[in-house]
Amino acid sequence: TASPTYYCHYNTVLQTCHEDVVIPVDLRVYSPPGECLLPDNTVACVVGRIFAPPSSKVLMDVLSIVPYPGDPKADNYEDNILDDTSVAIWGVGAVINNAEYGADSKTRFFNLAVSDYVRD
Repeated sequence: TASPTYYCHYNTVLQTCHEDVVIPVDLRVYSPPGECLLPDNTVACVVGRIFAPPSSKVLMDVLSIVPYPGDPKADNYEDNILDDTSVAIWGVGAVINNAEYGADSKTRFFNLAVSDYVRD
């Protein structure tokens, strides 16, 4: 028989380069039964698989997570964390339209056809 797999779910956000734009995320992290790996307010570098349904939270399964050191409860915890708001997303698929430029005339947008990721 298959043994159960245990996860902790964290409500978090992806920060972007625009201070007023954050993306809500349900972060799912594999963990031993009864243990949550991260205390509240931990800042971490995360690599994961995502599903981004329209008008809903992004669902992310963690492949790798590296929390920034320190005590997240300390008032100065975020003082020594790099202000890195870059988000990298890798997708394998086919570009299905020509790029369009954003309002800044530098940012480009395009549609990418990728296969579905199913999270159970």
